[in-house]
Order: sequence, then C-alpha cells, then structure tokens
Amino acid sequence: MTRLFEKIGRLIENHPFKVLLTALFLVVVMLIGARNIYMATGNDTLVDAETEVYKQHEEMEDTFGGDSILVVFEASTEEELLSVENLTKMWNVEKRMAYDEDIYSIMSPATLLHQMTIRQSDVMEENVLELSGGLSEMGSKLSEIGHTLLLKEVPDPKEMEEKLEGFTQATSNFDKLIDGQNNIATGIGGLSDGTWNAAEGISTISGKLKELGNTAAGNPQMSMQLTALAENLDKSASGLKEMSARAKQLEGGPRETATALDGIKDRLGSETEAMKDSLKGGISPEELKTMAEGFITMGGSLTEISGALAMFHEKSDMMEATLPKSQEEADLLLYEEGNLRTVFSDVVKEGTTGMMIVKLDGGVSDARKVEIIEELNEGLSGENFDTLTYMVSGKPVLDTSLQSEMKVNMMIMVGSALVIMLLVLALVFKVQWRMLSLAVILVSVIATLGFMGHISVPVTMVSMAVFPILIGLGIDYSIQFHNRYEEEGSVVSTVKHVGKAVFIAVLATILGFLSLYISPVPMIQDFGKMLTLGVFISFLGSLFILLPILHIRNTIGKPSSVQKKSAGAEAGSRVKSVLGAMTGFILKLKYPILILFLLLSVAGFSRDSSIGIETDMESFMPQEMPALVDLHTVRDVMGSTDQVILYLTGTDLDKAASLERIKETGDYLEAKYPDVITDVKSLAGSAMLFSGDETLSFKDYADTVSDLPVSMSSMFITEDATKSALILNIRHLPTSELEEFVTSLKETMNDSDLNAAVTGKSILDIEMVKGLTSGRLAMTGLGLILVFAALLLIYRNPVKALIPILPVVSIIGLSSGIMYLAGISYTPITATLGALVLGMGTEMTIMLMERYTEERRKGEGREASMKNAVGSIGAAILASGLTTVGGFSVLMLSDFVILRDFGLMTVVNISLALLSTFVLLPPILYLMDRFLLSGKEKKAAAILSEKEEMTA
Repeated sequence: MTRLFEKIGRLIENHPFKVLLTALFLVVVMLIGARNIYMATGNDTLVDAETEVYKQHEEMEDTFGGDSILVVFEASTEEELLSVENLTKMWNVEKRMAYDEDIYSIMSPATLLHQMTIRQSDVMEENVLELSGGLSEMGSKLSEIGHTLLLKEVPDPKEMEEKLEGFTQATSNFDKLIDGQNNIATGIGGLSDGTWNAAEGISTISGKLKELGNTAAGNPQMSMQLTALAENLDKSASGLKEMSARAKQLEGGPRETATALDGIKDRLGSETEAMKDSLKGGISPEELKTMAEGFITMGGSLTEISGALAMFHEKSDMMEATLPKSQEEADLLLYEEGNLRTVFSDVVKEGTTGMMIVKLDGGVSDARKVEIIEELNEGLSGENFDTLTYMVSGKPVLDTSLQSEMKVNMMIMVGSALVIMLLVLALVFKVQWRMLSLAVILVSVIATLGFMGHISVPVTMVSMAVFPILIGLGIDYSIQFHNRYEEEGSVVSTVKHVGKAVFIAVLATILGFLSLYISPVPMIQDFGKMLTLGVFISFLGSLFILLPILHIRNTIGKPSSVQKKSAGAEAGSRVKSVLGAMTGFILKLKYPILILFLLLSVAGFSRDSSIGIETDMESFMPQEMPALVDLHTVRDVMGSTDQVILYLTGTDLDKAASLERIKETGDYLEAKYPDVITDVKSLAGSAMLFSGDETLSFKDYADTVSDLPVSMSSMFITEDATKSALILNIRHLPTSELEEFVTSLKETMNDSDLNAAVTGKSILDIEMVKGLTSGRLAMTGLGLILVFAALLLIYRNPVKALIPILPVVSIIGLSSGIMYLAGISYTPITATLGALVLGMGTEMTIMLMERYTEERRKGEGREASMKNAVGSIGAAILASGLTTVGGFSVLMLSDFVILRDFGLMTVVNISLALLSTFVLLPPILYLMDRFLLSGKEKKAAAILSEKEEMTA
C-alpha cells in the first residue's frame, strides 16, 4: 500500500496541472447531477417499502385514498358559514379541483348539499314517469268512453255506466302517484317545466269539461256535475302551477303534489259516480254526442300531457342538479325542525367552522402535492370569500412547508459552518494558505451533492445534516495532508507517509458508516449512503486537488513560501512542546486514567436501555412553523388528525349483515378504548347520518348506501363491495402508548369475525420505532465488527487492529451516559451516533497510532515516541477536531429540534473523541507497545537506536 501511495505522490508531483484539471473536470461532471436533487418527507423515508406493514398501508391508500388537504372555514355565525353565497363559492372551488386526476375525493358542506339535490332530482324523475303512465291510462279510458258514445245513436245506459265504471277504476292509478310522492325525501322540489305543462293540460281538460257542461244544458244535473268537475280540475291545476313555481328543492313540494293528486282522484271518482247516477234519467242524442266529443278531447289532452312528461323524463339526464338559488331553499335542505341535519356533522363543527376535505390518491409525488396545493389556494383566493376566513392545512401542506424549511436551514447551517471553521483554522492551524483546506472540502461537498443527484438519493430531515458533517469530517483529511506537506515540503513524501494512514482512517470511517445501511429506516440508509460517498470524495479531493495546488504554489513562488514557513514552523514548535509536555503528564497517570474511563463507560452502557426513543415527526420540526401551528389548530377543531384504519376484506360488505357487524365492531372498540378513540367512521355510520334516522333497520341503511355522495362512500367501500374501511380517529399519543394500543387492537381484531388488517400512518410510526430500537445496537455492533475486520486485514495483528477501536467504544458508553443525564431521547438521527462516533473517532486514533509506530520504527523509546507523535500530529488532530466540532455546533442553531439534539450530541462526542485521543489512547499505546511492531521492525528499530546513541 505504501508503494501505491508513493506512485500517486510522484504522479501529482510530476503532473500537478493535469491532475488538478482532471479532478476539477470530474467535479463539474458530478455537479450536473445537482439539478436532480429532491427533498423527501413521505412514508417511504420512514419505513422500508418491502415490509408487510408498508405494503398493507400502500394497498389501503390505493383503495381508499392517501393524505388529505384540509381547508378550515371560519365565520362569525352559522348563518354566514352556510349562506348560499359561501356554499356556492365552495362548490365552485370543488368543481375546479374535480378535474385533477390525482385527487381521490372532495367533501364539504357544498358537496353534501349538492348530493341532496341530485337525490331529489332522481326521485322526481321517477315520479314524473309514474305520473306520465297514469295520465296515459286515464286518457285512453276517456277516449274509449267518447268513441263508444259516438258509435251508438242512443247508448245503452247500462253500457255507458260500465264505461264510466272503467274510468272510475282508472283513477286508482293516482294511488301509485300519491304513494310515490309521499316517499320522496323531504325537500324535493316541484316538477319544473314538465309539471307546469301537466298543469296547463289539466286546465285544458277543465275547459273542455266546461264546454261539455254548456252543451248539456238540457240536462241540468249533468251540466252541473261537469261544471263542478271542471272547477275542481282548475283548482288542482292551480295547485300544480303553484308547486311548479317553487324550486326543485322545496320540502313541501311532494306533499302538495300528493294532496293535489289525491284531490283529483277523489273528485273524479265522486263526480263520475254522480254522472252514472244521472244516466238513469236519460240523455238526448245531441247531449250524448257533445259529451262523447268532450271525452275524446279530454282523453287526447291527457295523452299529450303524458307524452310531454315522458319526454321530460327522457331528457332529464341532460339537466344537471345545482345548488339552491335562494337561502330559503337551502335552509329547507340544511335544517330539520330548526337543527342542522346530522349528515353535515363531519364537515360543520361548532356551527361556525366548516371543513373541506380534499383527499389525494395514494402514492402522489411530493411535486404533484405542491401543484395541487397551489391550485387549491388559487381557487380559494379567486372566490373572494368576504364573510368568512379559511386556512389550508393537513399533512401534504405540512410536508411542503417542511421541505422549504429544510432548504433554508441547510443553507444557513452550511454558511454558519464555513464561518466557524474559518475562525477555527485562523486560530489553530498555523500554516500557509490555511483556508485552502476549507475551500477544497467545500468543493468536495458540492460534488457529493451532485453525485447524490446522479444516483437519486434524496435529502430527508435526517440526511440534511450530512453537509455540516462532511465539512467537519472532510477538512480533517485536508488538514492532515496540508500539515504534513508543510512539514516535509514534498508531495511524494507527504503522500507516502500520510496517504496510507489517512486512507486507513477513511476506510474505517466508511465501514463505520456502512453499518447504517442495515437500518430498517430508509432515511437512515440514505444518510449512510451520503456519508460514505461524501467521505470518500472528500479524501480524493484532499489528495488530487489540495496537494497539486500546494505543489504549484511552491513551484511558482518558492522564495516567499520558505520565508513564511519559518514563522509557521516556530508557532508549530511551541504547540508541539506544549502537547509533548501534556503527554508526559498523562503517561504518568496512565492507570488512574484507564480505570476512570472504564468505570464511566460501563456506567454509560448500563443506562443506554433507559434512554427514551422519540419518533413523533412533529416534535422534530420547527415548533413555530406556520404549517405546524395550523395543523394543531385543525386538530383542535376536528378533535384529532391521527387515525388507525381497519382495512376490511370480504364480500357484500355493503349489505345489511355486514353493515351491522361493522357498526357493532366500531361501537365495541369505542367503548373498550374510550381514552384513545375519539370517533369512529364507517359506511354504516355514514348511511345512518345521511338517512337522518338512527332507528331504522340495517336493511334500510343498506338501501341508503347507494344514495351516499361518492366523496363519502368512496372513503369506506369499493364499487364491488369487497373492501371496506373502518376509521378510528385517535388522540395524538406518545409512541409507547400508541404501540400498546395497536398491539391490543390487533389482538382484539384477531378474535373478531371480520377479516381486518390494522393500517394507517400511526402503524408506520410504530414500525419506525421498532426499526430504531432494534437497528441502533445492530448498527453499532456491525460497525465495530467491520472496522476491526478491515484493520485486522490491513495490519495482520489483532491487538493493533483492536487498539484504535477501544477509545471509540469508551466514547459510545460515555455518550449514552451523557444522553441519559441530559434527558435527550434517541431520534432517527441520534440513533446513528454509535456508527458516527465509530467512523469519526477511529480516524483520529488511527492517525495517532500510525504516527506513534512511525516514531518507534525510528528507534525512539516509548515515551519519546509518544511525545513526538502527539507533538507532530497533535496540532493537526486538534485543528481538524475543533473544525469538526465547529461544523457540528451549527446544528444546534437549527430550527429543527431533531438537529439541535443531534448537534449537541455530536459536539459532545467529537469532544470526547479528541479527549480520548489525547488522554486515553496514549496510555493504551504505551502499555500495548510490544504488540505494535513485528519482530523485524523491532530489530530494525533497535539498530537505529544504537546508531543514534553512538552518533550522540
């Protein structure tokens, strides 16, 4: 490996410009991928898409829709909220959004009101058809009577009486019409233009009867009867006209229609009976002819009316039911006996608050969510709501706001990290062009960002912390190369002596980070990918960008460089002497130091299991973020925004028996978990709400299902009735309580005869908790094994492979103890601390161990070698450690709570890593010295030592 790095050093030294230009070209190529970078906050960042829990959740969302955008309307009074003007504006917004293929359903007060008008329109169409049939049969009977009268000069009174009897029986068709009208839902409107035509036709019949009465002047009794019948028909026609003048939605319309038709039936029946009686007195041929023509005319008129109503029914599909035009009409639908109908209870809260629920399809991309939210906001603002205010909220809105906040925080953190590191380098790293290391690492970090875009690794709430971390870690490699170059003055010598040590440190760091790949939480896996890529790219940048620039600098301006070097060397000499003296003091106290670290580490490990785990995503966000505040407001209004969904499968789930079982299950669960479940939503409950009567049979509710608004029914049942959803709205619970509830719920449902899978966003949260709980220790353990295996392979010496790891293990224990005492919980990002400490800590310990063994090979004694190693490399380690601390410290300034805690613990851990490198590692190296060098190396070191003593 040493020969390989020597060749790399000669390549850089002989062709600095070519190496530098090639490296910069590759950086530009990687940067092109930056345009593909995207922010991810979806469920797939929390739970592995291949798990059964995730698949069930996705299937449920594909069937019943995904996240919902919530629009909360606020008015000063219920009358203002439910005014026709505001309801119409809500409906306009819904119609605008209805064409978006990524919207699953929309529901608001306007949706339900519109559905009621559709339902009434359908019933009206059915009754128009029945009325058409009845009038057609009556017309046929009247025409038959008239034609029979014309066929005979002197009709047989008995035969005439039989014909009138047939007409009397025909009037029984009115019973069908009357029953149909009495079954129409409260609030149905009149019969519109068709009903008006029917009224006009009946008026025509009335006129004909009057003419017939006039022609029967010779028979006063019949004339009187016909005139009375005509007047009664006039009254009925007037009633129908008055009803027609009312809008479709008027509640009293059907009742008036039934009353009018009942009157027609009774009067026609009684008058016909009277006419039969009058026939017993005889009738003249002229009267008979006039009467016959009158009946024929009446029959033709009724047939024409029937045809007009049939055409009205046929063309009714072309007419679209709309919202009421007047407040009076709307109120008849909205209220029953002065109270708001129960069907509106899901979308009207506390009288003055209304809800519009825009449910998205499952699997909608973040980019599409942003577009839909923007379109919804445009639609709402375009309606100019004057008498109410509105607020757009929900998880999609929160995610969108979160992504914007993440971008801002990333820029602030990176900028702050650069400023802090500039200050640290200026104070601690006393070499020429000390800021060059920072510039090189900044280029490497930007290249890493671009490379992430090429391989489609998203930025999540966890991985956005990568950039300050990479700046802090990457600058360490640059500082080591820079420091040694200033010491040696040669690229070849620098790469030969430092290249191997830095590479081994990079390899150990990468292996530590690779352990993050086994985490079941996808955003931690992405975090690991970004770290491993970034560390390796930073190493390459330090090697192929920093060193060529330094060599070109010295080649072009050597005289001034030498002059400046002497000043830097003098400052470095002072630091070296201070660190050497400190090391001598530490070696004298080696046993107390080892015992103290051991006790503290064991105590820390013993408290690790007592550290809490926090996975509430809302608690990780900036608590003053407007979208989060709005969501909390919505939660106060709705009672809860958290849900557990029972995903039911079977057959005929919309039938009475299934509705009853589902309703009983919901009631049982609500009674069993009163402190958790705030509300239960199901198809049965929706049918009961829409019917407005909770005392009906489940067969009646099953019949109501087909009348439910699509936006309501689609939330609970599929078209083939093989899948249904029972939604449990629950309180916002701590993760531990939520897990207990879900475990109990699953046990309860296992005993149920319903085939139910427990799904929902809350279940995904629990799955993430399990991933963090089980994955955290596994990640740390695997990292330790990988690093040890790699060092064993390189050194072929188990003791030498173990030594750099021992201080890191101690740090992990100390870190757990500090977290326990500080009351800091594990989060998706602090759960990675073990792997991060392993990656970052071994880099420092390996560098010091490598320098110590280099000094020992020169023949120096143990104490002298340790002082020289710490003195020579200590300044670089201190500078890199402090810059790393500075980089991580900016995380504590973040608005994201999850990053603040992580920033605090990384600062603590890097500080502990520095402490253990300078305090714990020297005693370990001193005591394990005999295992560090091979027999051949020991002989060579002894020979060198003897030569130096002879020379001295």
